Amino acid sequence: MPIGAKRAQILFEKNDKARRLVPLAVILVGIFLLAGLAIVITQRMDDLSEAPGDNLTWTLSQVEVDVLILMDEALLTAQAETTDVSDIRRRFDNLYSRTSTLRDAPVFAQMRTDAVFSSQLETLERCLTKLTKIIDSSDAALLANLDPLIDELKRIREEAHAIALTGIGLRSETSDVERKSLARLLFVAAIVSLATILFLAFVLTVIVRQHRLHQDASDAVVRANARLKSTFDVSLDAIVVADTEGVILEFNEAAEAVFGFAASEAVGQEMTDLIVPKHLRAAHTAGMARFNKTQDARLVGKGRIEITGLRKSGEEFPVEISIGMAADHRGTIFISYLRDITERVAAEQDLKSARDEALAAETAKSNFLAVMSHEMRTPLNGIFGTLELLSNSKVTEKQRSFLEIAKRSGDILLHHVNDVLDVSRMDAEKMELVEDSFDLAQFFSDVVTANEATADAQCNVLELQLEKMPKGAVLLDERRMRQVTYNLISNALKFTSNGTVTLRANTFADQDGQMTLEFSVIDTGVGIHAEDQAFVFDRFYTQERSYDRFASGAGLGLAICKQLIDMMGGTISLQSSAGKGSSFTVSLPFEMDEAPQQESTRFEHEVDVTPLEGQEILLVEDNEINRLIFCEMLKLNGMVVYEALNGQEAVDLAQIREYAAILMDVSMPVMNGVDATEIIRSTVGPNQNAKILGLTAHALPDEQARFIAAGMDTVLNKPISQSTLIEALLSVVQANSSYQEASIVSSDIILIDAATFSELEQILKSDLLQRLVSGFEVEITAFLAQIPLLLQQGDMLSLASDTHKSVGSSGMIGAHHFQNLLRELEHAAKAGDEKRVMKCVDDVVSAWPATQSALKAKSYTLG
Repeated sequence: MPIGAKRAQILFEKNDKARRLVPLAVILVGIFLLAGLAIVITQRMDDLSEAPGDNLTWTLSQVEVDVLILMDEALLTAQAETTDVSDIRRRFDNLYSRTSTLRDAPVFAQMRTDAVFSSQLETLERCLTKLTKIIDSSDAALLANLDPLIDELKRIREEAHAIALTGIGLRSETSDVERKSLARLLFVAAIVSLATILFLAFVLTVIVRQHRLHQDASDAVVRANARLKSTFDVSLDAIVVADTEGVILEFNEAAEAVFGFAASEAVGQEMTDLIVPKHLRAAHTAGMARFNKTQDARLVGKGRIEITGLRKSGEEFPVEISIGMAADHRGTIFISYLRDITERVAAEQDLKSARDEALAAETAKSNFLAVMSHEMRTPLNGIFGTLELLSNSKVTEKQRSFLEIAKRSGDILLHHVNDVLDVSRMDAEKMELVEDSFDLAQFFSDVVTANEATADAQCNVLELQLEKMPKGAVLLDERRMRQVTYNLISNALKFTSNGTVTLRANTFADQDGQMTLEFSVIDTGVGIHAEDQAFVFDRFYTQERSYDRFASGAGLGLAICKQLIDMMGGTISLQSSAGKGSSFTVSLPFEMDEAPQQESTRFEHEVDVTPLEGQEILLVEDNEINRLIFCEMLKLNGMVVYEALNGQEAVDLAQIREYAAILMDVSMPVMNGVDATEIIRSTVGPNQNAKILGLTAHALPDEQARFIAAGMDTVLNKPISQSTLIEALLSVVQANSSYQEASIVSSDIILIDAATFSELEQILKSDLLQRLVSGFEVEITAFLAQIPLLLQQGDMLSLASDTHKSVGSSGMIGAHHFQNLLRELEHAAKAGDEKRVMKCVDDVVSAWPATQSALKAKSYTLG
């Protein structure tokens, strides 16, 4: 039992005992009070009964009587003319003795405290003292003074009478006080008796009520015990009750079914020996011993715990147990609720196995897609490269038409490969939308223009009907929009012959002001049967019958279209009749680009490959066909090519001479391109900081991210055209500052990324964004002014650190081209390559004016 609970129980028991003792204490106090009052009353009664009240009155009266008797005796003696005065003296002695009693007797002490009584007594005593002289004289003298004696006795009689009256009055007052005191005592005794009787009646009432409550509680306990017993017996979970020594006290029917022991076999037995597996008995015994020593119950109240139990058959099985602790007449007991979880554990294991199999299947799928991408893109690279080389040679018109057919076939195959990869990206939720700013009318016009040749090939008319187009740029993912539109038009053209395909587009605003784009692709082709229309957006679904006669496909185009439209928050619907044509309608919400449209800051001139002439390029490619094609492309543009057949050869050649760039294939025997790149980057040599361009057929984004992380500067996806390859090399090979300007001019580079800057405009207020732009200009200006000092000091670490700060700022503001130049300077500074640093500094300084101008052009629109 927890210490807090134990203290609470002790406190409750003390309070309960106190509640029982208080009434008894009150009753005892009442009895003691009554007994005390009875003793006092009895004593008073005894005092009153023994009080010499009559004697006091008699004594007071007798004083006057003794005076009268003495006076009578004196008169008789005077009349008898006798000489015997003994009776007079005897009577005087009686009077004197009586007066002394008044003066000295304790019973008259209270009277003597009275001033009147005391004064009268003193007067009486003075008179008697005066008479004493006469009485004590000779008989002759006494007889001679009888008359004065009689006269004095007359006066003394008055004093004796007065003192008797005063004493009797004082005695009466004392008697009244004593009677009143006794009456008060009797009244108090009556009150205490009544209160005691009433309290006894109250206590009796409470006892009767408590008895009834106790009886009700007892009945409730009996009923609760019956319910608990019923619950215990019919519980679906096994319940085992044991004491602190581990002896089983109770064993319900569910426990019998779980462990295989009858209750009669289990009760009284050591739980350790009966249902605890051998390998757990030592720990169980140690735990019980620890509890008995420290009262530390570590498993009690800890919720559900999974352990292993032991059946009568000796079989070990998993159980879920929850342990509680309580106290009853047997002392502290442990109540264990156990559940056989054999089936659940088996189900969980099956679920884990299924999960592992699903993960393995997903991994196998990813591997398959990666391999398929590589294995299909690699030969496609050879096909496209060969076709491009042939098209640049002298061929006849007929041969050129054959080349165009081969090119279109290759494009179709590449389209299918890309569709499969798009599906994979969607399944992995790795496809992200990009918000572009573009003109809708121009977009649809470009799409129609691009598909006119295909339409003409099948004698179709491709029409564009634009109803209400916005006067400005819209914000949508242009690439995915183009993919959806191309797919729909391509499908319509494939299944229409000698007919019309119409692209109709319109925009409108709903009641909430949300702008919506609605465009339809309508054809007069073969149409779709009603029973097939529910499946046209399913993956790998192709309609039978008439569709098979017109075109073939993987059945992924419409599925991809629907998923892309769903991602963009839109809808796609179909209306079709077999033999009459089909209409696919897409509805997409969009926002207008509120930013004023500026002319794109681009340099559009012919590509100048002069900077590449004479540059030494290391080509690493194991595929003989691809190696031959890449070699021809490079040599045609004036470059010197060194070849390596695998990654190991590339590592070896990289240690011999410096190359302007390394073209590194990824999948190769002996050593792959990723490992080769990591070794080149980690080894001090002439090419540690060389530009490495990955050549891969692995088109999945996570794969390409892994290649960049390994040290590649960029990755080109196969098939790679000659123009793509040359542009990539121009972007990384920088011969001198004049080439820097030429490469900027020739590469059609965007100095300030519109999407990034537009996002900043949406997030930040115009004044805050203006301060951000101004701060960036100040930062770069200060950085450029600091570079000569750092170069003079030879402090490459500080140069790399300062450059790194500006790299982040450039990326944030959208100056990605300038950011790339800064990143190259940072890498050169970290490597300590002074020659390369000087070249990169020239590039950065040369690029800043154009970048700053483009940035200012953007900032002018902030108002």
